Amino acid sequence: MRQNTANFSLDGIRSMAAAVFAVLLALPAMAQPPAKRVSRLPARPNVLLITVDTLRADRIGAYGATNVFTPAVDALAKDGILFERALAQVPLTLPSHAGILTGMYPFSNGVQDFTGQPLGPQFRTIAQSLKQNGYATGAIVSSFVLDRSWGLSRGFDFYFDMFAGTSFLTHDLALVERKGDRSTDRALEWLGKNAARPFFLWLHLYDPHSPYDPPEPFRSQYAGRAYDGEVAFADAQVGRVMEWLKKRRLYDNTLIILAADHGESLGEHGENEHGFFIYNSTVHVPLIVKPPARPTRSERRIKRPVEILAIAPTIVGMLGIRDEIQKQFQAPSLLEPTSDDRPAYSETFYPFSSFGWSPLRSLQTERYQYIDAPKPELYDLVTDPGQKENLVGRQAAVAAVLKQKLAELQRRFPAPTQQPGAGGLDAETIEKLGALGYVGFRTSVTAEQLAAGLADPKDRVWEFNTILRAIDLAQLKEFEKSRLLLEQVREKEPNMYVIPFMLGEAALQQEDWVTAARELQRCLELNPNFDQAMTAVARALHALNQTQEGTKWLDKALKLNPQNTRALYQLGWMQLKDDPDAAARSFQKVIDIQPHFALARRDLGILRIRQQRYVEAAQHLAEAYRLGLNDYRLLNFLGIAYGQTGQTRKAVGVYRTAIREKPDFAEAHLNLAAALERLKQTQAARAEYEEACRLESKFCQYVPR
Repeated sequence: MRQNTANFSLDGIRSMAAAVFAVLLALPAMAQPPAKRVSRLPARPNVLLITVDTLRADRIGAYGATNVFTPAVDALAKDGILFERALAQVPLTLPSHAGILTGMYPFSNGVQDFTGQPLGPQFRTIAQSLKQNGYATGAIVSSFVLDRSWGLSRGFDFYFDMFAGTSFLTHDLALVERKGDRSTDRALEWLGKNAARPFFLWLHLYDPHSPYDPPEPFRSQYAGRAYDGEVAFADAQVGRVMEWLKKRRLYDNTLIILAADHGESLGEHGENEHGFFIYNSTVHVPLIVKPPARPTRSERRIKRPVEILAIAPTIVGMLGIRDEIQKQFQAPSLLEPTSDDRPAYSETFYPFSSFGWSPLRSLQTERYQYIDAPKPELYDLVTDPGQKENLVGRQAAVAAVLKQKLAELQRRFPAPTQQPGAGGLDAETIEKLGALGYVGFRTSVTAEQLAAGLADPKDRVWEFNTILRAIDLAQLKEFEKSRLLLEQVREKEPNMYVIPFMLGEAALQQEDWVTAARELQRCLELNPNFDQAMTAVARALHALNQTQEGTKWLDKALKLNPQNTRALYQLGWMQLKDDPDAAARSFQKVIDIQPHFALARRDLGILRIRQQRYVEAAQHLAEAYRLGLNDYRLLNFLGIAYGQTGQTRKAVGVYRTAIREKPDFAEAHLNLAAALERLKQTQAARAEYEEACRLESKFCQYVPR
């Protein structure tokens, strides 16, 4: 599933076992350098949650796969309880994880896709609960779509969402990720520092998500099957964590839950990835629970449908703790006996919120899946596991019962209360959206369109795939080919706001400010609450010397989400010329929200140099470099800051690094010469002066006579 966001590239300065667990003792830890010895005897079990993004259940050996090697997950399944029919509530990364961490349905916690609002502050996460109960809490997330600005970081002492600094220049932020080996490295580092007390660690691995690019040896081993190679690579990282726990005698006393947030379609039903449909290719996921005590044989495999939002209730139940989060849980613990006829829910509002087509909602029982759509669907999962034969016409009574149960579920767990005017919508539209199950309140669909009826996504597969192809072409800088495809879709769907958004994004990349402003303003006419377009149009308007108008859009984006770091960064960049102090405040707000936002670090550092606040400048510029902005110009500024604070040797080092990055950077040669001269290295200084002169004649005046 692709997530389109504005391009922000700017150059230069811009109960179950509480009693049992109490008698579990960890064996003495083996010496295993370089990790620290774990000497504690814990009274409570640790908790490890591993979520593997975009992982199909049928690619795991324990689920029957024969052509993908997944020994780590298979071994975990042997030690634990495997849920054969685990279902994701949303086939999208952010809302699925919001459900996992809160134990709530997406229509109830308000996080239904990636164009809506962050998780509201009124909702508690499992991390907050465990932290309050004395646990060390850490999270390592591997994709920018789980960045802390979306509200999932609350309750974590440590939330590692740092990505290479240049990643924020990427057009499609869904592509901003960290490879699983590096995320696992950081997870093991955190465990090494926190294993002396009960801990809760969430490790998120993103590798099976597109684009599929497994490292060696998995690339060669799965030649022509890159997705499978990514699954095998992710399994290897799971294996590293299990090995670490076993070597330190922590494995037996750790509650381990492994799940996927959703699957991947790989062409079934015309969908190449995920998010658009809710067939089992994208909602049937692996789910394994390894208790601190080995389960009895009768518990080893559970066949009934379960929902992954039950993960948080399971953690609380197995630890035997009492916490206020239990008031918001909307599913029982996975290990709590339930009636076999309790269905499992899934939804996708991606076709609705992005394209103006009908959302899809589903219930699955042990035998059937019912999909509520303009053209409803019913599948017998026993006789038709591929979901190819729609039985709704022949078994209308079954479909009617499941449709009624869907309505009952929504009535039982209402959406967050919204007042008329929220997101610019009137009371009638809010009422209709609520009846539909949508609570995002950022949509271009009007009450009139809702009354007229929305298109069934099944009838819009061509348009959807054409848009995805256009996104791919734009990523390859083939803008004209991308534009022609988008214009074909626009001819059929003139009121689809994502088309002018994408065209405006492409124009931004080409610095065609007039086209960018026109298309992005058209996007905002169609969807006045689309904050990503607000940030993008502000950039275009600024380039056209219409900064005041652009600032109005940024102010609106920040009213919708005060944690919108991209909008805050854009605002600061636009304030630089006329109000440097306001720009500094905006950049600092970005850093306060997201300390890993390298571009804000860079630009605040350069601004502080201009203001002769060199100590602060050095701190921000050094951090920007550590975060991955290894641009030669940044290094030159960092050298200046070091030089002005008496750190001449450090200055020499960074100037030389800048020159290695760009040997013909005359200014760095000049600054290096001056630094060497201060260190009394006269001959070396002269050579650098002469090189600066050779590269830029205006610097010849500095060559010693």
